[in-house]
Amino acid sequence: MSSLRQTLKDAGWRQGVILAPGPFAHPSAFAYLVLNQTCDCINPDFEKEPHLELLPLERVAKKPDTRLKNGKNPRQIHFQIQENGSDIWVNAKVTEIFQFDRSEHVSLVFAGCFSISRATLDGLITWRAQRYLRPAFPDAFETAFSTLTGTFGHIIAKQEAIIDSLLIAISPFEEIKEGDYYGIQLHLMVEPSVMGKPEILEALKQSATEIEELMATCAAFDSPKCVVTSLDEMTLWKARRLLDFSRYDYLSFGKEEDNPEH
Repeated sequence: MSSLRQTLKDAGWRQGVILAPGPFAHPSAFAYLVLNQTCDCINPDFEKEPHLELLPLERVAKKPDTRLKNGKNPRQIHFQIQENGSDIWVNAKVTEIFQFDRSEHVSLVFAGCFSISRATLDGLITWRAQRYLRPAFPDAFETAFSTLTGTFGHIIAKQEAIIDSLLIAISPFEEIKEGDYYGIQLHLMVEPSVMGKPEILEALKQSATEIEELMATCAAFDSPKCVVTSLDEMTLWKARRLLDFSRYDYLSFGKEEDNPEH
């Protein structure tokens, strides 16, 4: 191991380390989280790995927004870190991620009072990746569905604390001509325990019916089907045709760009 790699490793450089504001000029960030993989953080070749990728963190003054938790929104997220061992909620936006010259690492200071759990960090990295991995739906589908997003959001919002995620299949998965239509199958994914609670399950099924009726009002959608599905029932074989609709470009569980500003 090169001496510089060992120096960087001994200093504590790794994915998920949190930095003090230092030379950064974000208007409201109190700290910055390193997103690079650990192997890149300690790479001794600054030409091969020239940048640190940093996520500005802002404090959430009140309660976290449920629409921004668990990576539901592709642009903005609320998650927990620890400050002196106590949990605090922070806000971050994917559009505010920036790069810093890694060769200038000696000018940066670790914020030792802050830490993040491995599970939370893994979820954060997945959220960041989903920003670019989420499927691009056909333009004809996006145009048709955009007229329904407001009402769709109100239906989903009633159950958003229970719904884990949304999975969707559309057929065909390509552009259609005027007069043609998409077949749609939508799954409201829930924890297995929900299936044993009749009142909650009935409310979810009612929401599924409302979604079917809503989508049926659009001429571009034919016989849409929406069902409540337990996570333990969704095998890889069943899921092979389904896409994650929770992170669809227009949606934070169906709502348009009406998230609170932070």
